Amino acid sequence: MLKRVNCRWLWLVLILSVLSTPWTLNAAPTGKTAIVLAAFGTSTAAFETYSHFEKKVRERFPDYEIRWAFTSRKVRHKLAQEKGQKLNDLGTTLRELKAAGYSRVAVQSLHIVPGEEWDKKVVEESRTVPGLKVVLGKPLLSSKADQEKVLQVLAQTFPKEMKKTAVVLVAHGSPTKVGTATYLDFNRLLHSRYHHVFLGTVEGKPTRKEALEEVKKAGVDTVVLMPLLFVAGEHVDKDILGADPESWKSELLRQKAYHLEGITKGLGYQEGIVNIYLDHLAQALQGF
Repeated sequence: MLKRVNCRWLWLVLILSVLSTPWTLNAAPTGKTAIVLAAFGTSTAAFETYSHFEKKVRERFPDYEIRWAFTSRKVRHKLAQEKGQKLNDLGTTLRELKAAGYSRVAVQSLHIVPGEEWDKKVVEESRTVPGLKVVLGKPLLSSKADQEKVLQVLAQTFPKEMKKTAVVLVAHGSPTKVGTATYLDFNRLLHSRYHHVFLGTVEGKPTRKEALEEVKKAGVDTVVLMPLLFVAGEHVDKDILGADPESWKSELLRQKAYHLEGITKGLGYQEGIVNIYLDHLAQALQGF
């Protein structure tokens, strides 16, 4: 009888210990590493650029889980409202990976310069999930060596005959000192190598006015407008090549009856540019 009572108490203790164990949403760590691709985002058909890029990432890094994060709150809200498409910011994607059991994540930024999006939406957000080791792959133009490599890739797309042709690279621009300084450094590099290749930004420096004034002084007949953007989205459709009187295209045609050529694909489709981003990712992964 005494043994039977003791057994009952033993079972009761075991049951209570299980019930008192705290539940957690986080799975046991898998020991595997995930990759997160962090882009600004777009609400246009140029979103397909990201699918193309992901394919290239999977080819080079086949053994990794790949997720996405989009840093523009405006883009995320617009796609949710208009298309019912839910996009994560970086913090949400990192929390989902931790809940799935990942303990190490490499975040590759798809931004052009280390500006505001990089500082606030990538670097700061990467530190918000305790217990998750995160390494960061830098934006495209993060060093002098990067700038040289990017120019080498872009130069392959410039017209062979440049005496009467100008190429205008159009970037987004940055509100931060580091981001602006990076664009200005790249512009100086362009000037040191080419007489008829100019850089301007939609929002920042070098300004559109400065870039188009350089085109005017060059005395050319043909102008190629080339986006220095990962995706050729709304900025290309409206601000650069649009019919609006305030577009770069309209401004140039008021200046002179140039023969205009517009590039309608972003940098995410250029093999050489993709490889620079992937090299940055490979360097980040070495941090583990």
